[in-house]
Order: sequence, then structure tokens, then C-alpha cells
Amino acid sequence: MSLKENIKKKRLELNLTLEEVAKKLLVSKPTLQRYESGVISNIPSDKIEHLAEILNTTPAALMGWEQHEKNEITLTDEEKQL
Repeated sequence: MSLKENIKKKRLELNLTLEEVAKKLLVSKPTLQRYESGVISNIPSDKIEHLAEILNTTPAALMGWEQHEKNEITLTDEEKQL
């Protein structure tokens, strides 16, 4: 998933409104809506870090860099040697 999808998904999982998250993040509601819609894609790293704290996750998970255990592929020793 992309950053915008992860932000919205986590916010909804926690039953938080746009207003609640925007207030904690110190941005306007329209700005947070633009983050979630992808209109603003270059979110400052400090905002991503703070947003991750608010949403009880890590910046890497919000960015989509961390994979869920279900999606991880484990190679056998033989496959690693190939």
C-alpha cells in the first residue's frame, strides 16, 4: 500500500476523525485530507514521524517499507546460494 492509503487505513482503524488527527499533527483538516488523497505526496519527514506516533505505528510502516509477516518470503539455504 502507498503512504496515502496507509494513513487513511490506520486513522480509520483507530476510529479517529480527520479533525482529531489534524489537530494533533498541527495541520489543517484540508491538509490532512490532501495527504490521504495523495494531492500532497511530498510530506515532510517530521510530519510523517509525528503522524506515525499519532497512528500508533512506525514511519516505515506508514511509508509501506515494512512488509507484513504474511507477505514475507523466506528462502531456504539452497535458494539463497543460487
